This record gives sequence, C-alpha cells and structure tokens, in this order.
Amino acid sequence: MKKRVFKAFTLAEAIITLTLLSVIVAILIPAATNITPSSVKTPFRNAYNITSTTVDNLINNDTIYPASELISADVPIPKGFLYTTTGTKHTYSGSNINAYSETDSLAWEYEALTKNCKCTTGPKLVRSFCCSMNVTSATCDANKCSYTTNNGMTWIATINNNCTITNRTVPIMTVEVDINGSGHPNSASGDRPDKYKFNVYYNGKVDLDSTYGSYALARDYLEKSTNNKKKNY
Repeated sequence: MKKRVFKAFTLAEAIITLTLLSVIVAILIPAATNITPSSVKTPFRNAYNITSTTVDNLINNDTIYPASELISADVPIPKGFLYTTTGTKHTYSGSNINAYSETDSLAWEYEALTKNCKCTTGPKLVRSFCCSMNVTSATCDANKCSYTTNNGMTWIATINNNCTITNRTVPIMTVEVDINGSGHPNSASGDRPDKYKFNVYYNGKVDLDSTYGSYALARDYLEKSTNNKKKNY
C-alpha cells in the first residue's frame, strides 16, 4: 500500500494564505459589528428629521405655543417655546358660557396631546416633544424624559432652564439620541458613533451641538443642511 505524504506550506503559500485571511477578516468585521457608514448615516438622518419635524409641528401649533404674549396693552413679547403654561380648563354655565378663552383651548389641546402618553410628567416642551412620537417606554422627571421609540432609538430630551426671555440665544432644550438603542457602541466618539445631540431653540430652530463628540460626523452626514426658523422672532 502506497504511503501518503503530506507536504507543508511553503513560505510563499503561507504568506498568500495569511493575506487572503486578512482580506476576509477586514470584510467580515464591519458586517459583524453592524456599524458601517451607511448603517449609521441613514438612521442618524432619520433621527434628525424626526426631531426637526416634531419641533416644526409644535412651534407652528399656535394654540399650544402662541407666537407672542402681551406684556402691556401694546407691547408683545415673543415667546414660542418659552410659553410654558399648559392652560386651565374652566367650567362655565349660564351667562358665563361666553367666557371660554384661549387658555381653555390650550388646556384641552395639550391634554389631547399628552393623554395616554408614556411621558407622564416633565416640562411642557419636553413632554410635548416626547408625546409627539411613538413611545414604547419612558422615564421622566422635572427636567427631562428618557424614552424609547418604536423604531428602537433611545432619546433623552432635557429642558434648559437658562433659556429665558432675556437670554434667548441659548438652546431651550437638548435632545440626545442613540440611533440603535442598546446596541453597541453606545458612544459619541470613535469613527462610527451611535449617539448624537441636537439643540432646540425657543423659536423652533434645530441645530447640531458643536460641543458633542460626534458633531463632526453628524455635520458631514447632514451635508451642511440646516433647519430653517419657522418663527421669525
């Protein structure tokens, strides 16, 4: 019976094999981690569009957010998202039925927006923002709401109490979003971050937070597009 002889790889063959393996690994690693450029850019832009559209709808709701409020007989003051009242529902009867006011309309509309919403408490803007989305779970306090939407993204909307009538240049709310929820890397740094942050201003303007770790990539993903102001205060 003829004995089989097994030959070892030559050095050249070993080098070729290792080279091929390195190419295969380079292809498979991004797929395995599921963090490729397109898998980040698309959901990021989706998160930005959700934020911009939600803010746009709220700032243009003149019942919940009137454009201005009179501080004297002839001096209106621009308020937008600084209009923090949620209104009051009154009970009228008899001759007082005509006393129904704008504050009642606001109260009823705000209640309709937030009814059955999982964001059960929090500042008016934060809660309005959260309740305008398809929220599956939420935890809220006096300043912020942390919640998950039905697309798997996790959000943290936080009010900025430093934004006032006399200091309207700072954001009134910040929105942090993790575009793949609990999936890795859960980071705003690195070359494929999944966390991003938006600033929302009292007049409905939305922009990227330039101090946040993923700002440079986010700016590139948006291709320098910006959200136009909807209220020209």
